[in-house]
Amino acid sequence: AKMAESKLYFGLVNGLAKRLFLGDASITNEFLKKELYAEMSDESFEQLVSTAEKILNNVVTNDMDFQKLERFLAAQASKKSEHFTEEHGKAVLKFWKSQRTKIQDFISESSCWQNKLVETSWRVDVKTKSRQLEELNTPVALLELKIAKPGNKSSDVVRLEMDKASLAGLLQHVEDIEKQLKAITA
Repeated sequence: AKMAESKLYFGLVNGLAKRLFLGDASITNEFLKKELYAEMSDESFEQLVSTAEKILNNVVTNDMDFQKLERFLAAQASKKSEHFTEEHGKAVLKFWKSQRTKIQDFISESSCWQNKLVETSWRVDVKTKSRQLEELNTPVALLELKIAKPGNKSSDVVRLEMDKASLAGLLQHVEDIEKQLKAITA
């Protein structure tokens, strides 16, 4: 019976996580009750769901590592509530071990509102043909940036050509940005 309850609760947590964090609106409380806890009273089921949602929100919001999660779940189970038992804790732990990365990635992707650099490539060319003599044998850096728009699978490509002075200027700007970020995070 304990093993069956653990599997049922795993299914409940998995369904709630899909709805709450992965955007699957087709998973309703009615669906979960019918599929997993058909024999349970509506009132008990709503309390079970409410407790599971609070625990899930806490786990996801705090991005708990497994040790912290085990302590948190043990503390919840020690409250001796019928709506959260040690078996429920085992199911949440199993769920988080299997779905943590997927949920984190989805939340990260969905919270990104700006364009995002996804790929960079570069090479150095030397001009061997030119109308102006001074441009001959001058090395240039070719930089290609692939930029993804949030919520969009496609990406734009930006190509830049820079001589030594332009590249030095760009690198100085990047260095200034890095210093600013370090100052903020220190």
